[in-house]
Amino acid sequence: MDGKLSKSDLIAKVKQEYEVQLMQDIYNTITAKCFNKCVSKPGERLAKDEQTCLAKCTDRFLESRNAVMESMLERGRS
Repeated sequence: MDGKLSKSDLIAKVKQEYEVQLMQDIYNTITAKCFNKCVSKPGERLAKDEQTCLAKCTDRFLESRNAVMESMLERGRS
């Protein structure tokens, strides 16, 4: 091959890049929303209650995102 990607390789590469971008967007959203909600005084370390809040906030965000995605998939199938 002369350095060009096949159609299937190109599709796989685009899907992979999309998934990386999606994960970065999720990470950035969680970081912004949960950090702003849970951390009142940024410092060298997180207080125990801040750690707990961040863990719960992250869990809720991911659970709600998954519920929305499942709902959208179901609607797409109907």
